[in-house]
Amino acid sequence: MERRDFFKVMGVSLATVASNALPQSFLDGAHASSINAITSLPKSDTARFAWTVDDGCSHDAVENYINFVADNDLRLTFFVYAGMSPWQTNQKILKPMVQSGQIQLANHTMRHPFLTKLTTKQVQKELMDCHNFMERNYGIDARPYFRPPYGDINAAVINAAADIGYTRPMLWSGTLADSGKVGSAKFMNLAHLAMRDRGIVLGHANNMVASNHFDQLLEIVNSRGLSTVTLTDAFGV
Repeated sequence: MERRDFFKVMGVSLATVASNALPQSFLDGAHASSINAITSLPKSDTARFAWTVDDGCSHDAVENYINFVADNDLRLTFFVYAGMSPWQTNQKILKPMVQSGQIQLANHTMRHPFLTKLTTKQVQKELMDCHNFMERNYGIDARPYFRPPYGDINAAVINAAADIGYTRPMLWSGTLADSGKVGSAKFMNLAHLAMRDRGIVLGHANNMVASNHFDQLLEIVNSRGLSTVTLTDAFGV
């Protein structure tokens, strides 16, 4: 019997099981009436942005991002699509950086579905399967941050996620549009638009597009006097 079926038989919901182990701070303010999807960082005295990277379909792309962050003293948040094998094949080099806080892992579901097409229990299972994967493999509790695949979100999804402690739905202020192939000129034009103070920049680790432009991306960051922060750095939780 699957774990979710066992809890159903016992008359306990997945949301209840997950919530029982949560700090109260994760549960305060749950439900869509008080939560909006986040698209920018809080104000700060320093110019900073959150470089966030979704999916992780390519081993080499994930590895290149890890090495890029390490070599240039950057800070990064990966939104983990846990069904992809690179999160296991890169574990040895990634885990120390997660433990140090230089790289943060956040929830991008287990199977990357359109969440608005799912029931409450299905949304929660997607998030909890990813959550449990990161806990097993990296020893972390990724709450409260999640990003819905494709940016597909509504009040029902926000409520379902909040009930299991994922109270910070993260979208973005600018994208590199590199989930698939994108031309160099378009990619760099989008990077110039996206990498700004208080921005949340959306990239992907599915191909070599970003890796092939790391030097140019770093030049934008440095020329604008920007620092990179993880979501925990920016929001304090």
